[in-house]
Amino acid sequence: MQRLEDIEAIRALWHSYMLLYDRGGAHEELGRMFTEDAILEARGADSGDRYWRGRAAIETDFFRRVSPLRPAGDQRVYSGHHGTTCDIEVAADSARLVGRFFEMTGRGQGTLLAISGTHTLRCRRESTGWIIQSLTIEITFCAQLDTVEPRTAFLGKPPEA
Repeated sequence: MQRLEDIEAIRALWHSYMLLYDRGGAHEELGRMFTEDAILEARGADSGDRYWRGRAAIETDFFRRVSPLRPAGDQRVYSGHHGTTCDIEVAADSARLVGRFFEMTGRGQGTLLAISGTHTLRCRRESTGWIIQSLTIEITFCAQLDTVEPRTAFLGKPPEA
């Protein structure tokens, strides 16, 4: 029973990561999902094959670069992740999740970016629950989509007229 509960908690952690990321500007909340010595690595497409070591670097150098702060009162969703087809292995207090993701994100007025790839999370159980030790984002597909309606670059509520 514990193994099934752990698997569901790790899957929920992954989904929470994607939902917070999509909200934009949730840098500290996202950072708290990672250990102090965590590693985040981005590979493929236009990621520049880079990595960030430590929670502080992940918060300030990665999340602030890819998820800018939003204006006060802005409730739009700037990105949309869909995570599926994941495999989770649990061994005592450590775990590994490998999952496929698809993301649509705004790239300016009238332009969307479609991204697909794999998230690999290595997690550790702490007294407060599961936390991410490392996240590798492997981008395997990336395409820019030009749209007719400029407001479609925003995946959530369109800008007020």
